[in-house]
Amino acid sequence: MALFVKQEELKPVPWFSLAEWHHVYEQIYSNDVDEQVKGYEMLLAWEARIPKLPVGVDCTLSILQVCIRDREWTPKVNSGELSISYENDLCLMYSTTIMRLLNHVSNIGHTKQTSMFQIAKEIKIPEWIVNLRHDTAHGYELPSISVLRIAANILLAWLHEEYWAPEAKRMQECLITEESMKEVQESEVVQDFGDLIELWTSVSLYIHAGYHLVSNIPDLQLKETLQELRSYAISLSDKDRSNVENDEDNYVEPASNDIKKDKKYTLETARIVLLSEISRYLSRKSIPNKKDIICNILFSSDVFLPNKDILSIFNQKQNAENEIENAVLSLDMVKFWQDIIFLLYEKDLMEALIVKLLQLIDDEEVTKEKRLSASLWVSSIAYSFLKLDTAHSISRTLEYELETTGKNLSPKVLELKIKENTDRDYPHLKCILWFNLSYVVLPCLTDLKFVSKLIFNANEFSIKFIVPILELISPRIDKGRKQLLLNLVNIYAAGKTTDDKNAHEFEKIFTLQDLQQYERILNVDNEQNKSEDKVPRFLADQTIRNNCWKFATATYNWMECPIGLLPWQSDTLEFISPMNTIVQKYDVSASESEITPGIIDRKDLKMQSQINWDNVLRKKKRLNKKIERKNPALMINKALEATKKQK
Repeated sequence: MALFVKQEELKPVPWFSLAEWHHVYEQIYSNDVDEQVKGYEMLLAWEARIPKLPVGVDCTLSILQVCIRDREWTPKVNSGELSISYENDLCLMYSTTIMRLLNHVSNIGHTKQTSMFQIAKEIKIPEWIVNLRHDTAHGYELPSISVLRIAANILLAWLHEEYWAPEAKRMQECLITEESMKEVQESEVVQDFGDLIELWTSVSLYIHAGYHLVSNIPDLQLKETLQELRSYAISLSDKDRSNVENDEDNYVEPASNDIKKDKKYTLETARIVLLSEISRYLSRKSIPNKKDIICNILFSSDVFLPNKDILSIFNQKQNAENEIENAVLSLDMVKFWQDIIFLLYEKDLMEALIVKLLQLIDDEEVTKEKRLSASLWVSSIAYSFLKLDTAHSISRTLEYELETTGKNLSPKVLELKIKENTDRDYPHLKCILWFNLSYVVLPCLTDLKFVSKLIFNANEFSIKFIVPILELISPRIDKGRKQLLLNLVNIYAAGKTTDDKNAHEFEKIFTLQDLQQYERILNVDNEQNKSEDKVPRFLADQTIRNNCWKFATATYNWMECPIGLLPWQSDTLEFISPMNTIVQKYDVSASESEITPGIIDRKDLKMQSQINWDNVLRKKKRLNKKIERKNPALMINKALEATKKQK
């Protein structure tokens, strides 16, 4: 009945989440009596949260209370453990519950002046149940316990049809509306930021190719877009700019000044204006899932995670003396994106980018080419922070020397001096991006737990970025331990240790070759190694403690065996058969003559099949709306073609 539900619309709800509501609903209408008791206990918790429960919940609670008490007492009454008077108590409880439920119903909406029989007829409650109420209130004897049980079960089913099911449908409709609006807003946000990134990328590519003026680029569509952007930027008055969400934005004012001074409208000015718009976007606090959106858009860019063809545009001449060039992106490539990287750091999004890159590296469904690009990005960023950490150390030393000698240097001169000293003392870091000295190393790169997870979940790409991270970890670890960790990562990645000349000092038994070397040291008798089915003596005590395992042949690929004890070497290895748990349920269809209080055959609940609980619980509820990628994608392709021609 609609009125039965509408009465509850303005009342606060006692459940903390829709998942909790659904879970309690499933327990209440479960054929498992233990589950139903748990549902009843949750209803008591709801009553503690909000004493004045919604009518449907309150009536359900009352019926469950007496039904659970009936199931508890009746077996004891039948066995003589309890007096027969307990059955009379149950009749009183049933009668009171039915009376209260019908009284609640009679006070809904405009039914106060209507007879109870008329109300019951309208809301599909059997007339004989109304008679039970009349007999309870005015009769000399209470109805029989069997009749009261039937009435309670019918009313519990009626509550499902008229309260729980309509409530679920109403929730579903509200969620669909909210989800639709959220999806549309998110689509627009993704579209806007995606367009800005692609426009910025296109302009940067033309600058990289040697173009200077907007009027000189071959893409007419991009020209028109940039002219519209310029008009928009000029139209923004100082008053409008003061209303930007982030008043401390460092990109808006320079963009405004450049657009006014630039009469010829250069690509560099257009690039700065786009960067200011990206900065303004990143400053917005109302964007849902902002970190995911930004990272996903960057990852979808072929220039951010490039293939070999696009990467060749940025390749510089390799320096054979620099041992880390193969583990990082070219400096030309990193500098191309440095403004975006700096912006992500300033907006506290750098850590999210690193985490998302690591997740992409672990995703085996992604192409190896993209996973490699992602690992090089993590390595380049980590090395940049390592260079920053080194520069901070040099800065402290230099500042102390200046303070001792009484000399003063301007901030710019001091930074140049620090950079010169860093490049001189650490030449292998010259090909690494220089971060602003005001930056600090990200906490995640120094966190021992974070780095431990990287090592324990290493894959073939981990060796690309693990070296600088091991240098940054806090507390610092010595060279020997670092080498051992690198050996471990190399085994995960390729089944071999590093080729470091000094690595022999830190070798452990990780591979079959190491075991063979150890065997030679022990001078084991060669006769014992002739049989392929025998195990060398150095493997524990050769005792087979579990007949289910068989020794591997001497040609077995031990690189695939997990690090640790072999299966037959464990003294405590046992086979435990799983426990067979028996869930006791009432089969309501076994005998129609048997009545179980509070247990209803779910097949009789008509509206059960009309509720899509996946929608109610927000499971897999995503509208399949494709974001229209209009002009920017074409613009970036044209920019790439123009850049390749210039190369």
